[in-house]
Amino acid sequence: MKGFAIFALCIVAASAGVVTHEGCGGAGQVSQVRISDCEGAVAEMRQGVEYSVEADVIPAAASAGLYLKVTVVFMGNTIPIIDAVVPNSAVQPGTLYTLRWAITPGAIPVGNTVPVTSEISDAASAAVLMCARITARII
Repeated sequence: MKGFAIFALCIVAASAGVVTHEGCGGAGQVSQVRISDCEGAVAEMRQGVEYSVEADVIPAAASAGLYLKVTVVFMGNTIPIIDAVVPNSAVQPGTLYTLRWAITPGAIPVGNTVPVTSEISDAASAAVLMCARITARII
């Protein structure tokens, strides 16, 4: 298993639980999503708290570098959370990799349940390699 860190994460005394996800594109597979202090069908997240996210992925195609785009849809508007190249992220098809990043819910969706989409694409071609969507309740 190989891992990539998109943002430096602090070591915290938090457990990452498995959060239910659905696929949303790409020929690759997101096999599991884990978020600190969350688990189950809805990730309950507090505004202003940083959450560590891990996604186990198996690309269906090789890529010299990955691009991560995380968005939330709120009241019909797509709000970008992360829109960045994943450093040192060359991948080969059929190999399990773990991607890691952090998100901090903002004030806009507080009190609402929203879909959060994590789209992983080839940095050069922008072709979507794999995608996962979770449901989060922001409190």
